[in-house]
Amino acid sequence: MRLDRRAFLQRATLALGALGLGGTTLLSTAGQYQQALAKPARRKLALLIGINAYPDRALDTGVAQDIALRGCLTDVELQRQLLIYRFGFAPVDVVTLTNQAATRAGILTAIDEHLVQQATADDVVLLHFSGYGSEVLVQGDDGTSQTQSAWVPVDSRLPSEDSPALTDLLEAELVAQLSHLATTNLTTVIDAGSQDAGYLRWGNSRVRSRPTVPTGTLPTQPQGQPPLLDVHWDAPWPGLLLRAAPPGRLVLESQWDGFSAGVFTYALTQSLWAAASAPDPDALIRRIGQYLQRWVGIDQQPVVGDRLPARSGPGVYGLPTEAAIAAGVVLSNGGARPIDLWLGGLPPLVLRYLQPGSCLVALPSSGPAIPLRLESRSGLRAQAKLVNDPPPVLLVQLPIYEQVRLLPQAIDLVVALDSQLKRVERVDATSALAGLSLVTVVTAGEKAADCLFGRLPIGPSPTLTAALPGVATVGPRPNSDGLAESSYGLFAPNRTLLPGTMLAKEEAVKTAVNRLGPYLQTLLALKLVRLTENRAASQLAVAAVLASVQPKIAPLWVQTTERPVAPTWPLSIRQAQKAQTTPEQLRLPRDSRISYQIANATSQDLHLLLISFDSRGECTALVTLPEPPPEDEPETPQDATPLAAGQMISFPVEGQSWAMPGSSTWVEAHLILSTRPFQRCLTVLGAAPPSLVTGFRPIAQPLKLAQALLQDLDTSSDDKPQDAIALHHDRWATLSFRYAIA
Repeated sequence: MRLDRRAFLQRATLALGALGLGGTTLLSTAGQYQQALAKPARRKLALLIGINAYPDRALDTGVAQDIALRGCLTDVELQRQLLIYRFGFAPVDVVTLTNQAATRAGILTAIDEHLVQQATADDVVLLHFSGYGSEVLVQGDDGTSQTQSAWVPVDSRLPSEDSPALTDLLEAELVAQLSHLATTNLTTVIDAGSQDAGYLRWGNSRVRSRPTVPTGTLPTQPQGQPPLLDVHWDAPWPGLLLRAAPPGRLVLESQWDGFSAGVFTYALTQSLWAAASAPDPDALIRRIGQYLQRWVGIDQQPVVGDRLPARSGPGVYGLPTEAAIAAGVVLSNGGARPIDLWLGGLPPLVLRYLQPGSCLVALPSSGPAIPLRLESRSGLRAQAKLVNDPPPVLLVQLPIYEQVRLLPQAIDLVVALDSQLKRVERVDATSALAGLSLVTVVTAGEKAADCLFGRLPIGPSPTLTAALPGVATVGPRPNSDGLAESSYGLFAPNRTLLPGTMLAKEEAVKTAVNRLGPYLQTLLALKLVRLTENRAASQLAVAAVLASVQPKIAPLWVQTTERPVAPTWPLSIRQAQKAQTTPEQLRLPRDSRISYQIANATSQDLHLLLISFDSRGECTALVTLPEPPPEDEPETPQDATPLAAGQMISFPVEGQSWAMPGSSTWVEAHLILSTRPFQRCLTVLGAAPPSLVTGFRPIAQPLKLAQALLQDLDTSSDDKPQDAIALHHDRWATLSFRYAIA
């Protein structure tokens, strides 16, 4: 019997609708914006699998906490919207299997009937799985056993003496089935793990791997299927494989503002919305890794596997896209009702604080932009209204962009209390943190958080060592029972320890909070500066190059704004774009020295503020002076004043460079260019502010500087709410560089 795709779509509609995510409404593909394919006639097939609702029998309930995953159906919707509106997949060719439909037999049948039987040589095929992964021990008839990675379907159960057969879906089975595809244009995305972490919650995140290693015999095959004894256990995955982390490493899902999602899937789809053209797989994985570093921490490192030769291997999803970078897409025409929007391309931190009244524009392939005003938002979906009379074109499927970013004036640092803290510790921490201004305390897993307050996790030492590199050098060594404890400190949301926040001795909770107060203020300052990032939305044509001066001279990373139409960059910028060595993620030797180049391709002068943060919790800055001094005062060097229209500058001054800062393990630098002077920032920086000539200077009060930055970028207007900050994207651009130091 052939797979009833309509039935699958209907089931997904009910499941996703219950989450407020929408289902699989069939939309016409006519007029989809700029979704050009190398071979327009070829078909594009996708099977998206997501399981949130696992029964107890699939897990070891003795160690399970919060066993229900929350983000797997969101992953399915993230992929579906991307495929349809970004890569031109027909909605009827995107089949979803969610929750109760995602049985072992249902998954195998869907792969066979929707993918294997339908795909031809030139077709593009995508297979995605979000749910629990597992590491299983397969026992053979000869007494030998081998470890295999597997997916946990919804009808899985742990083996027992009465029923020793494994019911997970072994990855080797999937490889064998996918090897029958007629096309090599296959991309498989696996957002599931196989690490035996012993927990289903990790920091502010949930773990996507079963907390035990089942041992059993080969799964029982349905009647008529060949025995699994013929499976080649070590066969490579066909086509392109994008995996959330290597086998045996943590894979997490996190709580965002109003929804949960796999951090890998969210970063993957965000990367592809923000790509002007489909990047090669290695560049994509580097970009995703950069996102994960900033969103949840540095531990989860995605990997790419490709059995095809590098030169002939598929691009991401096997096809290019020529669609411009976008914040999302219009889902409905509105009419008498508000217009529905999908905001999957908007950075998650901006999405979290974007206020009603923010201005967006829908951009037809020809004709003027259509202004929209944001009315409300729930998760990744939003509603907007037309600012002017209805346009003569259909709005549905048009890309949308930010025009005015409206943010609340009061933004707190959200600190989650680790669930492994004892009750009395959580009470003391809540009381102590409440005494710090601009800090909000939540329970881990309750909502999106900026950092985690707790101890190093308690658990088996091998697991901790695999999950938290360097754990053995921080705090007490594991005790005789193989468990590790520590004093209090700050962590990224996924439990990655923030350097310099933990002592190798015991201390009271209140003492620890007082000690960490300055670090918390710096984290909030970093958060506020990140809210100004707008490379994809800024209408100012600017470019920046981070270059290595030592050990060798080379451009490392070039960033440009994306909205301006075909700006003419200086020759050195174009050369740097071709020669850059690592476009997304950098790791520099400690003896490196660096410099920056900035090009102003606009028709107006631009003022520059550079703010840099490092892993030690330190902040440095420099700024251009608003104007030359009067004639009776000493002349200011030209490099200390704003960038003139069409000007390109290098700093520090020619022949000099900057060394890596002290013992830092990472640096995050933000270059903010504005059409207006940074008057309030200059006040915070003092009478002799650091300039391009004098170089960086440590900032004693980084939070005050970040708050002054938002005030300088704020554009007051009568229709703006009094408690909001209005940032117009035609008046500033923020480009950011983050690099690790080895």
